Amino acid sequence: MYRLIAAHLVALAMALPAMAHAATTLVVNAFLPPQHIFNVEVMRPWAEDVERVTQGRVKIVFPPTSIGSPQQQWDVVRKRIVDGAYIFNGLIQNKASLVQLAHLPLGSSSAEGMSVALWRTYEKYFEQAGEYRDVHLLALVVFPAGEIYSLKKPVTSLQAIQGVKYWALPGVASTLMDRGGAGVVATPAAKMSELVAGGTVDGFVGIPEMDAARFNVVRYARYETTVPGGITAPSFSLFVNRQVWASISPADRAAITALSGEAFARRMAVIDASNNLARQEAVANGLKLILPSPAFVDALRALAQPMDTQWVARADQLHVDGAAALAYYRNEAKQEAR
Repeated sequence: MYRLIAAHLVALAMALPAMAHAATTLVVNAFLPPQHIFNVEVMRPWAEDVERVTQGRVKIVFPPTSIGSPQQQWDVVRKRIVDGAYIFNGLIQNKASLVQLAHLPLGSSSAEGMSVALWRTYEKYFEQAGEYRDVHLLALVVFPAGEIYSLKKPVTSLQAIQGVKYWALPGVASTLMDRGGAGVVATPAAKMSELVAGGTVDGFVGIPEMDAARFNVVRYARYETTVPGGITAPSFSLFVNRQVWASISPADRAAITALSGEAFARRMAVIDASNNLARQEAVANGLKLILPSPAFVDALRALAQPMDTQWVARADQLHVDGAAALAYYRNEAKQEAR
């Protein structure tokens, strides 16, 4: 693994000869594809703003290819193989258990609203627990919530999913569908396309419209059940190495901090716009949106309740008022939704 990372670093040094001209150059890894909207419309503009507000004293560069796998992002930063990175929080449940509340079912709003809410909840409730003590946390973001897509029949009740085979995003989505009696195939999203296109499954669950379009599976779906609050929403952490952060001047740290946290979360409005456009295009191409009945939503909520309870218990173990934090997050997400 480290030989591969070393090879990437050699390529990075050759590809970015201008790095040495900045007073401090931070190599921030981006494991999503370079042209992913999060990199293009969120990360790169933020990096440009960092260079601007520090008057060129701090420059952020992104490797041409990812340094390490998605699962390795925490360690490549902690060991200073790169200076910073973002990671899917589902991969660090054993390190950062509190921010997992963003993934819980039926608690989502807009990406911007959830991102702002998660940062505020972190500052108000989670920071004291010290789960990010190995790194310096800059921002938390949440992507749009995933829904239920069906290739054949509309999903209007819990009975409609029982015995039906679905691809589901591993984690909350797969657990919820399994508890509902569906036949679940849980794999990384990259494997979803072949399962859907090949007819192995009768639907897919847990991804937003923009990802259904990106993975080229939305064209197979005839129906989308839009569950209020969504099935699950993926969250991410953006962080840098603590020693690297300490090496930056206090004035520049303050300038970068002002662009991070809630200000960074606000940048997720562009992700909402992209997802809304993907939904409009899917509907124009024949996708039918199904609003679930209150009885169906109540049934899903009953399946989800044990996950909420488990998260609250874990938070309480960390001396965080879990019930209050969860209520605060969901209220803030709802208030900030646009």
